[in-house]
Amino acid sequence: MSTLLLNTLTGKTSAGSIVVTGEGGSTTTNLQQGIAKARGQHAGGVLSSGSLNHSSITDEATGNFTHNYTNSFSNTLYSHVGSCTYSSGNSSAIWTYMRIDGAAHHTATGSILCASSYVDSTANRTDYDFHFVDLLCFGDLA
Repeated sequence: MSTLLLNTLTGKTSAGSIVVTGEGGSTTTNLQQGIAKARGQHAGGVLSSGSLNHSSITDEATGNFTHNYTNSFSNTLYSHVGSCTYSSGNSSAIWTYMRIDGAAHHTATGSILCASSYVDSTANRTDYDFHFVDLLCFGDLA
């Protein structure tokens, strides 16, 4: 077995594009398109040291945080996914989720508004500042 040690990968034809042969060898995929460009992790509105491409978190209201990027996306159509956790003595009656308010005014090239809520056993939704929130974003950087 060989070990390849590198500090930088650059495409030969295009510096910002590296093609990887997929499983089975008959298809290819672009490496840059599959890499997360931002990861925001916070607890109680405090940005974690494990975050990537995040300059800050802004507390907008209960359950609403704006994630501000260090390097902006090239447009507002980037993909994003988030999760959050809620601690409660009655956790069996609670479902948790995080929604990304995707209206054009909530998703910007330099930031995104994340809203977190929990739903109780009677389907009532309540905005809540979760104990742990994680956000991943994929797309082209500006």
